[in-house]
Amino acid sequence: MTSFKASQLLARDTDAEKVIFLIDRNDLDVQTSKNFNSYMTTIPGEQALDSTTNTGSLVHQLQSHDNSLIVTTIQKMNNAVNNPHYKSLLTSYHDKRVIFIEDEAHRSQFGEMRKNVNRWFTNAQHFGFTGTPIFSQNIGPDKRTTESLYDEELHRYLIKDAIRDHNVLGFNVEQMGTIKGRDTISDEQVEGIDTQEVLTNDDRLNNIVNHIMLNHDNKTKNRTYNALFAVPNTTIALRYYELFQEKIKAGSSDLKVTTVFTWTANEDSNEQNQGTDNDTSRHGLDKVIDDYNQTYRTNFSTEDFKGYFNDISQRMKSHDSRTRNNNIDILIVVGMFLTGFDSPRLSVLYNDKKLEWHGLIQAYSRTNRVEKDTKSFGSIVNYRNLKAATDAAITLFSAGDESSFYVKKYDELLQEFIGNIKALHKITEQPNDVNDLYNQGNDALKKFVLAFRDVMRTNNQIRVYDEFKWEDVPGFSKQDLESFQGKYQEVYHQINPNKEKNKASILEDIDFQIDLLSTDRIDVQYIVNLIKAINLEDEDSRQADVNKIKQLLDKAATDDLKSKADLIAAFLDEMVPTLKTGDSVGDSLNAYLAKRRDAAVSEFAEDVKLPVDVIEKQIIETQFYGQADVNEMNKNLSTAGYGFKAKINIKKRIKSFIDDTIKRFTVV
Repeated sequence: MTSFKASQLLARDTDAEKVIFLIDRNDLDVQTSKNFNSYMTTIPGEQALDSTTNTGSLVHQLQSHDNSLIVTTIQKMNNAVNNPHYKSLLTSYHDKRVIFIEDEAHRSQFGEMRKNVNRWFTNAQHFGFTGTPIFSQNIGPDKRTTESLYDEELHRYLIKDAIRDHNVLGFNVEQMGTIKGRDTISDEQVEGIDTQEVLTNDDRLNNIVNHIMLNHDNKTKNRTYNALFAVPNTTIALRYYELFQEKIKAGSSDLKVTTVFTWTANEDSNEQNQGTDNDTSRHGLDKVIDDYNQTYRTNFSTEDFKGYFNDISQRMKSHDSRTRNNNIDILIVVGMFLTGFDSPRLSVLYNDKKLEWHGLIQAYSRTNRVEKDTKSFGSIVNYRNLKAATDAAITLFSAGDESSFYVKKYDELLQEFIGNIKALHKITEQPNDVNDLYNQGNDALKKFVLAFRDVMRTNNQIRVYDEFKWEDVPGFSKQDLESFQGKYQEVYHQINPNKEKNKASILEDIDFQIDLLSTDRIDVQYIVNLIKAINLEDEDSRQADVNKIKQLLDKAATDDLKSKADLIAAFLDEMVPTLKTGDSVGDSLNAYLAKRRDAAVSEFAEDVKLPVDVIEKQIIETQFYGQADVNEMNKNLSTAGYGFKAKINIKKRIKSFIDDTIKRFTVV
């Protein structure tokens, strides 16, 4: 958002010929452009951006005067200034003033492509955005730092500052020993074929898979969140994938696991495997995608890799514990998704590869995006000894201060949890004792709310630690927690929906933080929000969204939703297939419900032999005043020729129909 705003202001308020938002990887092109489009459509008079899908399109945009702001990749820009055909079209840009906004500037801005761009755009100004600058300690082969590339540093906001300001979360980092008797060994410390044989040994890999499967539900709060699994290369990625699938097919787990990686750079080293039982990385990925298509009812291939990548990205971001069949629980990656991918639903990084400096911070930071109070920190599980590398990276990127980086150690958090429970017990010893607090007034209820809120917060933090067991907590059990949660909800529902309008309460000043309860609730508003978000851009995405909503309708948690589930399902079947890209699904739903409501009113009016406008008026009366106009209804029934006894029955039918109609056709 910061880089977008900077690009917009520069395009609007400077004399630059073009402002070019330059990103470092084709994988991020669609994501970033969509973000820009969503921002710009909210600004009156601004046109949404057209993402550049190839070098020819980029050159066309550079020649065009329609838009001063362009989003592209450094790869395409490098092609443009090196291709003889395109170079002749861009000669005028040698001395034109151009401004480059460069995202993730710690990576792509340090190679030959950046040099080629600089040689062509000799009058350009560059602004780099990065969360992990290149310093002398983590310098690359070209021996350039971020400071030497960009000169003056305009602003510094360290990861410790972001954690302090609650813009991101801290980390819980676990170092797991995987080699018996040699827990401190790592391939970073000892080079040689023997070490590699140990690290890639099937027994070791199998033990890691078992550990992940055993702990994943706890780490992710019963799959409320998902995880990345970082591995060193595509061969290991495919082997881990095979091990997971063997156990899943054997019934050991129902986790949804897949992998994604690029293969071009790896094919040369795999040529000797052609025609043997050992797959090239692309052939291996073909098998993975076949499994993926069968699991999610998609139709991707390595020929449509971008579609596969984008579908994975969307599933990772839209992860929802209520629709497990649509989720990806664990995504095995080599390099993809370890930088530039932001998803609050991602909370865990399992890691079995060498990470250091900015690569380590970037990978860890995939897990610490703020979501809600049930997500307390990013969880890192290292299966290689990265303690020294982690400490060095924190020191470098937090200016030597690691105090904000890590969350509390288990023993420290356990004592805090026990202390919060003791504070709760001073107010109410047992869950049933909460009932007595109502007689003591709002002050007593307030103390309970605040005390138990602290218990829930520390519980949400400590429950994902491998060391945690309820036996460590004296005088308090999981059942006690759940019983107190029930009482907490009772206080919430007692106070919030039914507040006396003219009576102030101190409880109004309390944030109940009901999200801490982590209750999965599938209600009308949740379903309507999903309907509004149906992706109309392609048929596969549209159908996947529809299938997801239908599955949720079968799990309706409220009578309100159950009363209209068949209407919503009919809308999904009858109307959604007719919508076009750009149509408002929400408006279409409202129009469909209005049409069905009108038909229901007409049918009922005909059945009771009353004019439609009479029924409509009574519906309005009930919605506005909370009850029908009985006197008016009696007059209408008399006019229709009903006798005394018949009126009684018809009035009951009318009132019942009105209540059902209001409930059935109202979605907001």
